[in-house]
Amino acid sequence: MEKENRKHKRVATSNPVSYTCLDADDSPIAEGMAVTVNVSQGGALLESSREIQGEYLLLITIDINGNVLQTKAKVVRCEAVGPSKFLTGIQFIGPAEEITRMIKNLILDFHRRKGQIK
Repeated sequence: MEKENRKHKRVATSNPVSYTCLDADDSPIAEGMAVTVNVSQGGALLESSREIQGEYLLLITIDINGNVLQTKAKVVRCEAVGPSKFLTGIQFIGPAEEITRMIKNLILDFHRRKGQIK
């Protein structure tokens, strides 16, 4: 059995998010859409149709009330897992309150869409 080295437990999700790739000076260099595969307090796994290039991301989603939520993240890895299918591991690096709000929103929205929360 493999030892789990993660600091935080992952929660399965499937939420659409948009992202903007940033260079080291926080200048936008690319943007796109992805879907969260899972999230934790430390980061998330994203699935996208193209490789996410850039060291940093600005991750953006909209909550159930229409509020825009965003946080910054560092790209840890990106790998092709099929034709036009990439998995990208990210580590959240924004302020703690932004990260908490983002994670809570992703999990609640996922469960609302699955009909588990009204």
